[in-house]
Amino acid sequence: MPKNRHTRSREEKTEELVTIALRLFLEKGYDGTTMASIGAEAGIATNVVHWYFPTKDQLFVAALESYQSESLKELMERPVESHPDADDRQLLAERITGLVWRLVGISSLIAAVHQKSHDSSIVAEFREKTQKRHADYIREAVDRCHVPKAEKKLVVEVLISAFEGLVMHRASETKTKRTMTFLVEKLTAGAPDKYAGSTIS
Repeated sequence: MPKNRHTRSREEKTEELVTIALRLFLEKGYDGTTMASIGAEAGIATNVVHWYFPTKDQLFVAALESYQSESLKELMERPVESHPDADDRQLLAERITGLVWRLVGISSLIAAVHQKSHDSSIVAEFREKTQKRHADYIREAVDRCHVPKAEKKLVVEVLISAFEGLVMHRASETKTKRTMTFLVEKLTAGAPDKYAGSTIS
């Protein structure tokens, strides 16, 4: 029983540090946030923070992982805004729009990820995993639109390029939604409305 209490206490403290770290990274940037400042906010010594996260990059990645996981979970559970009977194409456009907007909200940290990935293997690994996660998210949404197999790869690549460009240029939510709705409609124009009893792998 004491071991279980200790485990829960450690998990709760880890979650608290991640939450504090994300807030400080957003407020002060990567360079302006120190392990000491995170510890001070949490009411613990700097060496204790290092016990949970040996390096600043590990805590930085943990904070972004938490943000990303929550964002994707929220988007997957979020109902279509445009209309209760919206089809998979509208859902695809709205989910990509939602993801872009969430990433624009942490654009300063994304810039830090790109910069740090050149000299930190931890951040580089996170960047690669994030890119794959976003690509998989878009690919799965495209699958539901029943795009012909021969066109699917190109459709996904175009949407990923547009997605990355909108994030990089910090596009507004309105511009993002207009862009993604236009692209999805054009790129999936030849797809049937539904495949009765079958899917395209």
